[in-house]
Amino acid sequence: MLFTKIIPNFALLMIMLTKSILLMKTKILLLSLFIAMIGNVWAQGPNNSGTYYQSANGKKGADLKTALFNIIKSPSVVSYSGLYNAYTKTDTRPDGYVRDWYSNATNYQHNVDNKGSYSKEGDMYNREHSIPQSWFSEASPMKSDIVHVLPTDGYVNNRRSSYPLADVNNVTYSSKNNYSKLGSCKTEGYSGTVFEPNDEIKGDMARIYFYMATCYQDRIANWTKGESQKVFGNSAYPGLRDWVLAMFMRWSKEDPVDAREIARNNAVKEVQGNRNPFVDYPGLEDYIWGTLKDKAFSYDNYEGGSGGTVVPTIAMPVFSPDAGTYYNSVDVTLTCATEGASIYYTTNGADASEQSILYEGPFTLTETSTIKAVAVKDGQTSSQASATYTITDQQGGGGETPVNCEIALNNTLFGTNYSGTMNNVDEDLTGTKDGVTVIYAKGTGSNRYCNDSQIRIYPGNALTLSVGQGTITGLEFTMPESTTKVLKASTGSVSVDGTIMKWTGNTSGVDFSYDASSGHIKLSSVKVTVNVPSGPSAINQIPTQDLSGRRVIYNLRGQRVANPTRGIYIVDGRKVVISE
Repeated sequence: MLFTKIIPNFALLMIMLTKSILLMKTKILLLSLFIAMIGNVWAQGPNNSGTYYQSANGKKGADLKTALFNIIKSPSVVSYSGLYNAYTKTDTRPDGYVRDWYSNATNYQHNVDNKGSYSKEGDMYNREHSIPQSWFSEASPMKSDIVHVLPTDGYVNNRRSSYPLADVNNVTYSSKNNYSKLGSCKTEGYSGTVFEPNDEIKGDMARIYFYMATCYQDRIANWTKGESQKVFGNSAYPGLRDWVLAMFMRWSKEDPVDAREIARNNAVKEVQGNRNPFVDYPGLEDYIWGTLKDKAFSYDNYEGGSGGTVVPTIAMPVFSPDAGTYYNSVDVTLTCATEGASIYYTTNGADASEQSILYEGPFTLTETSTIKAVAVKDGQTSSQASATYTITDQQGGGGETPVNCEIALNNTLFGTNYSGTMNNVDEDLTGTKDGVTVIYAKGTGSNRYCNDSQIRIYPGNALTLSVGQGTITGLEFTMPESTTKVLKASTGSVSVDGTIMKWTGNTSGVDFSYDASSGHIKLSSVKVTVNVPSGPSAINQIPTQDLSGRRVIYNLRGQRVANPTRGIYIVDGRKVVISE
């Protein structure tokens, strides 16, 4: 009887125990699901990027750069003309006007003030390639990548031209309120003219260049025009030259990511489908090039870098004086910003190494030479620096005696292969025939054109004809089509009749420009009439000065000068304006 009572109680107990176990399993399952759900919530990148960067997880240094490349490459860029509409999303100020990256003195309306032409700051805005499009031959998708194609004042954009970005030493031009500057380079590792953006966007610019060096690391080797190789180099890693990398790391630290930059990056994602990881992860450059490059990257548990601590590198040697043409000889000095580094060089154009000549002090060149040099310290070698010094023994005279002649104005005269528009070519075209020098300069214009049959003078362009001896007394331009348009001359008088434009005067050099807001004038040839005095040359030579070691500088009359003052001169085949 007792046994029969125990059996039902035991069965009841088992049923209750089974229910408790099932309930516990259910709770454990729900807890596991909750933890998994929370884990998925946590496993998100910054700025609503979700798992966009997940495939870069755990990568370091060069491998991290390549992983990011595979994430952000091939953006779905808008058309070049479509950028103006896209700017309404990416570059609108709180007051509704266009955000101007190069000027703080403009109030441009979207899709209104981007038309017409400019002659000064404040006239109109246009599209600025922070990496000049001439460097990558205007190729897509870089040409329309809105990460680096920015709205800027047209005139300031033109003054920037295709010069590299860097800190300026001696300012030759500044926009209003000294917001942007142009001048000689202050940054170690580069010599030449550079453009300095304002301090408040230097970090933005640095992170744009980090992006470009990553997004297009498979194309950098093909960017061979202009100064591209001196900025990006020719390899996927590091993708930027040492001097550029050190400068941008510093800029990025001094001007860190802010809310405006984050908002623009989110808008870029909306416009073309990719993001700039250097904005999403402040200091990410440290993980790729800096002191954290041996530390694994975590997309959802990111520990920020310092945003500017670059791995110590050996600075490139710097030549003094600059490469160029010099009289008789030149004394060359090599220096390196890295304290304690040894410099090795060659004088025959061969690549330099530790087996080359050890630099121990200034040396003298008496014949044309290409010098290549590297700096070495603690087993590390700098990038190679190179400079060509042309030595001439010609001190007097004014060049070839000019004669009456007819000159075809085409790419043959200028010794160039350009054929058509030259909007993104900034160097002056120079040619000489029968003692007459012709210079075709872009000037402040935005367009230029040259092919095998003509050149075109646009607003802002400059055409200069000069002789080294005597004077020019008459010019007769032939135009391929009849026009009433006329060039403006710096001296003398100009008239036009159908397809012939005539100039009369008496000068050793004359400048022509097209004083209009649009259009152009086509010129196919020019007949030149000169007057050269007989007997001893009237050229003012400089026999009383010792010109050895001095740079070769010509004025527009073809005379060599030792100490130029204010005016226009020809230095190493380029037109230089000395304003002070």
